[in-house]
Amino acid sequence: MRFTQASARYGIPKGTLYDNILGKSKRMAVLEEAGLTPSEEAAVLEFCCDVSVSPYNRRTKKSLNSVLTFVEKLRRTRDPEFMFTGLSGFRWWWAFCKKHNIVSLYYENNGSMNNTL
Repeated sequence: MRFTQASARYGIPKGTLYDNILGKSKRMAVLEEAGLTPSEEAAVLEFCCDVSVSPYNRRTKKSLNSVLTFVEKLRRTRDPEFMFTGLSGFRWWWAFCKKHNIVSLYYENNGSMNNTL
């Protein structure tokens, strides 16, 4: 279920849901924890949105799993042990989307359907 759907269904402001799920303080600090270089961030943005083809495109049809796998592969070139654990991958993606104005993401639901987040 999307944040907006949960907000409407349960009558909880969307910002409150973000704060409770992602943690209210230092939400953007997770970008530093992943430790991507500017060129690696550009590679992730290209992977997600094909910005070289359409520079203003900020939508992606990549699954969250494929994005996180791509980031882990990038980071493992410098740190072979790097991996996202628990909600850290989702938190990183949320902060990355905010930083780069990515407005949508397709995610896999039960391994079969694609939905928009």
